Amino acid sequence: MLRDEAEYERWLDASRSSLRMVGYAADAGEHAAACFHAEQAAQLAIKALLHGLGAGDRAFGHSLVGLGNAVEETLGVMVPDDLRDASARLARHYIPTRYPDALPEGLIRDHYRQADADQARADALATLEFVASVWAKANQAELG
Repeated sequence: MLRDEAEYERWLDASRSSLRMVGYAADAGEHAAACFHAEQAAQLAIKALLHGLGAGDRAFGHSLVGLGNAVEETLGVMVPDDLRDASARLARHYIPTRYPDALPEGLIRDHYRQADADQARADALATLEFVASVWAKANQAELG
């Protein structure tokens, strides 16, 4: 399996930056922004894995579900059901957290709570842990 550690680290650094933003936003009571940044952290982490393991041509788009499918199809790595569930939850934050008219009425902040931010952060962390695990296994396979 072709590895590009520099590209992996470049994308993963962006993912970690977005994950830090989750904490800052949640601490400031900006729960919608926290959810958006959690989705971004997960998306960037999956793209890091695809780029790092030679499948960068599949690291496009903004669908976490689609990116998970790309991991399975191109890398042959099974995405566990709990991570698929996390991806589906996070994907729901991509549009409504960014556009004031994505929800039927009210302010975006009226639709998001601390519990949403907490769940999104947990889902993003699970994604980063999955990516780190797959990356470590790929490195072990290369050495072994």
